Amino acid sequence: MNKLEKAISLTMSDEVYINKMYGSYDSSKSMKDIALMDDMPALQNQELIDKKIVFQGSEQEELIHKLRDIRTLLNKTKNKNLVMIASVEKNSGTSFFARNLAAISSFDSSRTSLLVDCNVDNQNVAKIFNLQDSLGLIDYIYDSKIDEADIINSVGIMRYRCITAGILKSESEEYFMHPRFRSLLTGLKNRYNDRNIYIDSPPLLESSNARILLELCDQVILVSPFGKLSSKKLENASKLIPKEKFSGIVINDFI
Repeated sequence: MNKLEKAISLTMSDEVYINKMYGSYDSSKSMKDIALMDDMPALQNQELIDKKIVFQGSEQEELIHKLRDIRTLLNKTKNKNLVMIASVEKNSGTSFFARNLAAISSFDSSRTSLLVDCNVDNQNVAKIFNLQDSLGLIDYIYDSKIDEADIINSVGIMRYRCITAGILKSESEEYFMHPRFRSLLTGLKNRYNDRNIYIDSPPLLESSNARILLELCDQVILVSPFGKLSSKKLENASKLIPKEKFSGIVINDFI
């Protein structure tokens, strides 16, 4: 059995997510497990439904169990908390998986989650959390006056924060070769050993920046849309990932 055959598998359709998870949703029920973070109001159940983010007490127990299993697998190795969520090509559901894996990790009261949007050409995090006007990654990289604290945003979920891709438009695409980016990732990784950091990455076969990120991360999960990619493309993408960092493939039927 090869590495691809041993990989993690997660299958979920958009229809199943909406109908099964929220078919009996009670809009009058308040969410006890979502708490106020800084100045960001806590997201309520209906808002999480709209954003397609899992939460404790939802009816999609099978999905939550699978995500928890993946979280447990990723946390087995100490000091490898910088996880890249990658894809072979765009429109693979990578952002959906990354934000929900971060949500699942925040269920653990002893850990925190940080979601970093490194998919600059196809930004998703700012849109999901209504942070389109907030400073982000690219702003930090090219403006030395911006501090790390200026770009880490509360999202309205306890123990869950994010860094958006940013609002600055740069002519250069060598974002991740910049010393400030490398220093930022190193600091985020080493400052708190109880923090899970998830990088929402651009596609491996379409972006040189994705291949730079491979060098910097500790672990990589490859997301593939169900039945839409040839085994050859998956094999080509998996060959780019260092064997010691490759934690598996998620088959995503969300899109």
